[in-house]
Amino acid sequence: MAEQKASAENHRASFGFSGARFAVVKRAKAVLLLPAIAAALTLIVVALIPDWYTSSVLIQIDPRQTISIAPDAQTPSGTQPFEAERRAVEHQIAVLQSPRLIDDVAEQLNLSDDPEFQERPLLAWLGAPFTADDRTVTREAIAAHLSVMRVHSSSLIRVRFSSRDAAKAERIVKAIGAAYVTHAHSKSSAAETSLPGHGEQTASEKVFSSLLSQYGLNHSLSGARIVERAYLPRQPAGPKRVRIVATVGLSTFVLLLTIAVLLERTSRAKSREIEKVLACPHMSSLPTVVSHEETDMRARNVRLIVAEPECRYAEAVRNVSQALSARAGGTTGRVILVTSALPGEGAELFASNIAHHMAVVGQTSLLIDCDFRTKSLTRQLAPRNAIGILDQVTARAPLEDAILRDGLTGVHFLPAAGPAPAPRAASSMLRSADLSEAFVRLKKRFPTIVLSSPPLLPFTDVRALADLADQIVFLTAWERTPHELAKKALVTLGTNQHKVVGAVLTDVSEGQDAGFMSFGAILEEIWRASRMSSLDRAA
Repeated sequence: MAEQKASAENHRASFGFSGARFAVVKRAKAVLLLPAIAAALTLIVVALIPDWYTSSVLIQIDPRQTISIAPDAQTPSGTQPFEAERRAVEHQIAVLQSPRLIDDVAEQLNLSDDPEFQERPLLAWLGAPFTADDRTVTREAIAAHLSVMRVHSSSLIRVRFSSRDAAKAERIVKAIGAAYVTHAHSKSSAAETSLPGHGEQTASEKVFSSLLSQYGLNHSLSGARIVERAYLPRQPAGPKRVRIVATVGLSTFVLLLTIAVLLERTSRAKSREIEKVLACPHMSSLPTVVSHEETDMRARNVRLIVAEPECRYAEAVRNVSQALSARAGGTTGRVILVTSALPGEGAELFASNIAHHMAVVGQTSLLIDCDFRTKSLTRQLAPRNAIGILDQVTARAPLEDAILRDGLTGVHFLPAAGPAPAPRAASSMLRSADLSEAFVRLKKRFPTIVLSSPPLLPFTDVRALADLADQIVFLTAWERTPHELAKKALVTLGTNQHKVVGAVLTDVSEGQDAGFMSFGAILEEIWRASRMSSLDRAA
């Protein structure tokens, strides 16, 4: 356990910049292509959005008015002056956005007949989709185009209005500013009339007034005033097409960089996960080999190491063969058992290619089809054979009489059985002394014997074959077969589990371990990663 933990820490430390660079280069097609596609689609969308223009007015509120209005805003007693001013300004902002003021402007400018203000905002539809009259719809549409905010911590309020028509934006924001100033004047006059001691000045106020008069300034602020009038916008305020497209493209690029690094870390962590779950090293990963109904294509797949020596599958076969030879320590007469957890995980295909590779490089190898139920390799390599290992052991005849030789590669092949049904059960035959003696003779003649066995979980035949084996190669579709089932399959080997040399993952995307992944392989890698994450959470 300590060694596995140290190995994991070393792996994380070694990832670094070089690992991240490799991850990005490996998935460069998606990292570069997807941001370009996202930017192009965004450009199309923003090109369809009409321009809008924004005009604004700047309104200054009388500081004395803000304090005097504070009671209307329900300012608590004992509030500090700056806090009272903030509350008063917020109150004035609410007045500028109030339904009453908006309704007055809409009536003054006859905006209820404007098509632009007859489209109700989406949020308003979600809030009350069936109870709005025409006046409410117009008010909500105007409010959606209206923006009111305080300028920093001053007594200035900026009022903006956006419209598809520049002149309309200017006209409406002028009307809103004028309506508010009129409202503020009336409130200010009423407040000043109601103040006790109105018209009387304190000593400090008299000094302040004299200073203003001395410098020719006027301290009379009649409620509120417009300090910056509305203007006719010459350029559209939005949409900012270039900024939006650049933001989407850059964000997608950064996202894909992150995904590429995470996928690479997940891929590299697979070996540690295999060692942790299966308690054996990860030898290699095999890409999916498409099965064909045609006889010629099936025969081609079992000799893929010869038919396509440069493909990813052939490279994995060579790597595993070298690892098996290295771990054999130069001994001859070794028996290699190739098995899997469940049917359909490609054990027979891999066993055939291992034997063919050893024959091609000059080793005398024997491939035996030990799957007596399906006889998959027998149907593909020797469909017209008359006898096989099951027939010979049953008849107590020499196994050597049933061995065939491939003239192209030189590999020797021992079929499972002939076309006639065998009179003896396969399980009892595998445990017979006759078979054990026959294997002793075969090991003297063939330095390497490769057994293609049925899967571990459904049948018990493999346990007897494991007794005859020196090395066991375990195949599992790691991204399809549940990890617990794969672990359970190895446990069925019992005391022979120590013979397991390593695990080979099957059904892996063709480009996952390649130097430059295709676009489809990257999408499949993302799908597989998300699928396995959901399965792990469910477990």
